[in-house]
Amino acid sequence: MKGPLNGLGVRDAILNQDRTTKEGVAYFWGNITKSVQDSSKGAVTVDSGRRTGIGAFKASADFANRDPICVSLCCVSIVCEVVSDVLVWCSIPGKMATISELKATSIGCQKFRDLCASNPSSPLC
Repeated sequence: MKGPLNGLGVRDAILNQDRTTKEGVAYFWGNITKSVQDSSKGAVTVDSGRRTGIGAFKASADFANRDPICVSLCCVSIVCEVVSDVLVWCSIPGKMATISELKATSIGCQKFRDLCASNPSSPLC
């Protein structure tokens, strides 16, 4: 199979552009790492969107049940997910630590809300 992305085709394209082999390899690995980064960012975006939807659904159900604690926990979770979804595409120092903290807070709020909803007689709820 011959195509523009096969090894010889890539080599010939690099040589035709008067680039050295080292430059070609650098471009190749740079493109590979960028695609891995973008895929990871996309996965975080999808996860944040999923968790935001789940939180919104639970918040509406808790609002209908007049449960202010669970509604508050869902709202905190939704805000954390939306902020992490935005930050994943920004270039800021300490981004991964910030996103990790936001995701952990979101998951913790949702788990605590689920426990409260399943056992409303708990003194914490």
